[in-house]
Amino acid sequence: MPAGLDDDDIPELVPVAEGGPSGEDEQGDAGFGDAPSDSSKKVPVTILTGFLGSGKTTLVTDLLSDPTHGKRIAVILNEFGESAGIDRSMSVGKDGRIMEEWLELANGCLCCSVKDAGVKAIENLVKKKGRFDYVVLETTGLADPGPIASLFWLDEELQSELYLDGILTVVDAKNIREYMSTQTENGQTNEAIRQVALADRIILNKTDLVDEATVESIEQVIRSINASAPVHRTVRSKVPVDFVLNLHCFDGVDMDPFSERGEQQAVHKIGEVRHAKNVTTVVFTCTGTLERAILNKWLQALLWDRLIPGSDRTPPDFKLLRLKALVDLDGAARKHIVQGVQEMYDVHEGGLWEAEPRINKFVFIGSGLDKGMLVRSFQDSCISSQ
Repeated sequence: MPAGLDDDDIPELVPVAEGGPSGEDEQGDAGFGDAPSDSSKKVPVTILTGFLGSGKTTLVTDLLSDPTHGKRIAVILNEFGESAGIDRSMSVGKDGRIMEEWLELANGCLCCSVKDAGVKAIENLVKKKGRFDYVVLETTGLADPGPIASLFWLDEELQSELYLDGILTVVDAKNIREYMSTQTENGQTNEAIRQVALADRIILNKTDLVDEATVESIEQVIRSINASAPVHRTVRSKVPVDFVLNLHCFDGVDMDPFSERGEQQAVHKIGEVRHAKNVTTVVFTCTGTLERAILNKWLQALLWDRLIPGSDRTPPDFKLLRLKALVDLDGAARKHIVQGVQEMYDVHEGGLWEAEPRINKFVFIGSGLDKGMLVRSFQDSCISSQ
């Protein structure tokens, strides 16, 4: 990263020849090695989030400068929503059209800045500039990744060329205590906590700026919020490429989010800080074949109505931010994977059931979670009704 460049600054961009980075016609390839032969192959998208100054841009710069992964990566710095006036004036041309700026790096990767909302804009960008192997969407430090994830979580019928691969959150070990303790005006969970709660992978960065006891304490807090996401400690956002790319967190290809550490609801706090809304993880398992219609009805009550079926007192602050599950559905030969982000959820096939026991596993991340209440509701609604 150039000297003096802050983490949340957009890298200095340079103009490219008309028609794409290689100077070719817009209909041609971008000129960075052989393009994938299968033009219908979908391009994975990772949402990169993290609070202000956490190290997102350092991570992106290293990723784009690393020749070892051999991938053509489009990194999009996008707010997907309201922009500050200065950002808007930089991104909109004199004729009112959205501008696209590119930075060509040594290994043929490109970095672009797009200030337009919607998956279609990125699909068009990929077509215009040439085929990419991967898209990394870097959000601003104050962004809630939930609504952004919903943009890329599309039904097969829509035939998008993009698919959501995972949500990656960078955590600043030096300042995360302050960020998480900030109270929001409406009393809701603040952005720093939500970013951790919704993550599939967490990078605990700047560990060299605090002592080991502090690192341990922060990691405990992270796991208390999100017990299913792997945590990688690092300095200057140095992480293995396979921790960032090809996560397969939403397609069931490599679905195993469950760990022993999540079997109990964590109760750690950051020092004496009391959050407006405590976010924790609840994990439980049970046996029994589930019926799709009954499971859908139960999930919809939890996610859409914010109600725990069968309970006479759903906690007033009850809200699910993230849901992951592996279920035995309708006695099928294949496992079924449930993924939920805020109000949205999807159920799709995973791998085959082998010789292992058919055990339903659920991970809930959110506020107002009561493990006993959730387990009883699931058993009464989905098991005893069979």
